[in-house]
Amino acid sequence: MPSKILIVDDDMGIRMLLSKFLQRKGYEILLAEDGLQGVEMAKKNHPDLIVLDVVMPRMDGLTAARLIKFYKPMAEVPIIFLTAKDAAKEIELAQEARAEVYITKPFDVHQVIDVVKDLLPAEEA
Repeated sequence: MPSKILIVDDDMGIRMLLSKFLQRKGYEILLAEDGLQGVEMAKKNHPDLIVLDVVMPRMDGLTAARLIKFYKPMAEVPIIFLTAKDAAKEIELAQEARAEVYITKPFDVHQVIDVVKDLLPAEEA
C-alpha cells in the first residue's frame, strides 16, 4: 500500500507540481488548499506525511501544524513546511510547531522528493 502524502498549499500550481512528481514516485496524494481544509483532511485520512505551506488563507500553516500534531493519532506524522519566508523567526515558529523540515520557495521539486524519501520508511515508498 503506497504512503499517503497530504499537500496543503493555496497555490494550485504548487499543489499540482508536487502532486505530479510524488505520484510518479508511487505515493498516494491528497490535496488541500488552505490550513483549515488541511487539518480536516489530516484528521479524516491520516496521511503518512504532510507538505504544508505557511502563509495561507483561513488558517496559516503554523496553526494547522499545531492542531495536527495536537491530535494524538497524528502527533508523529512528519511535516515539511514550504514557504516564501525565510526569516529566522518563521523557522523558529516552524520548529516550535514540530515541523521536521523547512524549505523556502522557490524550491527544487527534487529536493522535496529527496526529503520525502528520507522521512518515509523505505518499505512504504
